[in-house]
Amino acid sequence: MATAGHRQRRAEVIEALLSFLSSGKWRPGDRVPSEVELAQTLGVSRATLRDAYRSLEDQGYLTRIRGAGTFVTHRPRLTNDLEVNFGVTELIRSKGMVPGTEQLRVTERAADEGERRRLALPDTASVVLVERVRTADGDPVVFSQDVLPSALVQDQVGALREIGDGSMYEFLRTGLNITIHYGLATIRPVRVEGSIASALRLMSRSLAVCLIQTDYDSGGRPVLLSSEFYVADAFEFTVHRKGPDGAG
Repeated sequence: MATAGHRQRRAEVIEALLSFLSSGKWRPGDRVPSEVELAQTLGVSRATLRDAYRSLEDQGYLTRIRGAGTFVTHRPRLTNDLEVNFGVTELIRSKGMVPGTEQLRVTERAADEGERRRLALPDTASVVLVERVRTADGDPVVFSQDVLPSALVQDQVGALREIGDGSMYEFLRTGLNITIHYGLATIRPVRVEGSIASALRLMSRSLAVCLIQTDYDSGGRPVLLSSEFYVADAFEFTVHRKGPDGAG
């Protein structure tokens, strides 16, 4: 079991390593110094440094390649706990990164068959589609498509055009007085092409993680349909799984 002193030293080493990253001393793609060299530089044991390295690997800042060394990644992974229903904006902020938005587009059109089914809309219904690229510290990480019933949005379309990097859940709360009670999501790997690949600055046919979710208000009414395409190496998805007997 790690002692309080060891945990404190490890925290100090992690802070020092993060400062190397934030200052640009270590840049994406750089091979970091060997454990022996850096442990001497920082005045700590190799065991403490190894623990710090492991922590930054877990967070996605570093990656270890067997036989080659440890390298700085191009972006830290964002860990998305699938048990918790929150938006991309909150996820990025929770990791100490700055959320942003590129290529925001808001359009109103007739609902297609899938949208009518998922949002329980009549055949003649129209929807408002909000498309945007979500960025973390300037890097594109998610292409999102949010679909809301036009009857629900009414005169708030203008507010959606100004949403920027704001949370769709916050817009529902403050603009429409709707609180999301729960969501049902489907997750699958996809290969993105065309405009989605271009928006995320990926090569055509690159692998991404697609999350399609329908969100419901407290009365069980479906109010939001979202399709989100996550850059595969930018995210790590976690989920709490119960044991066979239901414990856990």
